[in-house]
Amino acid sequence: MTSGIEHRNRLQGLADHLRSRLRGQDHVLGRAAGIFHRGELGLARRDRPRGVFLAVGPTGTGKTELVLLCARHLFGEGGVCRFDLSEFQRADAVERLLGADPGDPGALGRGIGEGRPAVLLFDELEKAHPKVFDLFIQMLDPGHVTLATGRRIDLQDCYVAFTSNLGAAEAARMTRSSFASVEQAILRRLGDSLRPEFLARIPEKLVFASLSPAVQREIGELHVRREVARLGQNGFDLEVTREAMEFLLRQGFDPRLGARPLRQTIERQLQDLVVGQLFSTGHGGGRVTLNARKGRLALDGD
Repeated sequence: MTSGIEHRNRLQGLADHLRSRLRGQDHVLGRAAGIFHRGELGLARRDRPRGVFLAVGPTGTGKTELVLLCARHLFGEGGVCRFDLSEFQRADAVERLLGADPGDPGALGRGIGEGRPAVLLFDELEKAHPKVFDLFIQMLDPGHVTLATGRRIDLQDCYVAFTSNLGAAEAARMTRSSFASVEQAILRRLGDSLRPEFLARIPEKLVFASLSPAVQREIGELHVRREVARLGQNGFDLEVTREAMEFLLRQGFDPRLGARPLRQTIERQLQDLVVGQLFSTGHGGGRVTLNARKGRLALDGD
């Protein structure tokens, strides 16, 4: 169990932890850390969740990753319960969340369970059925919800985070505009798309920036190092040459979808190299190079 001193040290180092793992979003990281600083130090109001925020902006820019990094750094792997709101688009969405009868705790009750996570994450907010927003308003103020089983869940010790891609189309059209202009356009889109009584209950709206090619390159190199380290922990030691790195970055770059396809490309290609060598030699590892003649990566000069 984490001691009070250790938890405070983790809290104090949260912003630096985020900066070491997220790229291109420095303008929101301090604000995100501040939400948890106020909540964990007992400064937030006690009749509502400890912290509430919305991360919004183009896809693949790190919105969900920000929430996961905060939760896992402060509360461990079990510190977050995640809901994909694209699964709650039908008219029965509220019943599916809270339960349809006294024997059904619903997705919310099953996800939270008895060992309540510190952070509730609701992804893709804009896809939720309109009735779900009534539930969210109740969760944020007065800060509790009752399941179909009759169990009341109080959220005063939880953080509630939402993510949304609203405004992504506006951001894509404003490539020559300043970030301040893009931010205002995204916030206007929020105001036009979401109910004002819901938005009024979200004190922090963190607008994420599109990723420049330079930032995507930095993110790609970070993903390569992480994947190499992860594979190394599983006994597959890889060394990626500069030419192979450049190939991976070119293959995964997508100006519209951000860092997500970059990470997926890196993971798939490196893992496929290991699989191929395992099948051919019985072991996986070595130097990752670029076979320019064949236009693909090779392991140990294959």
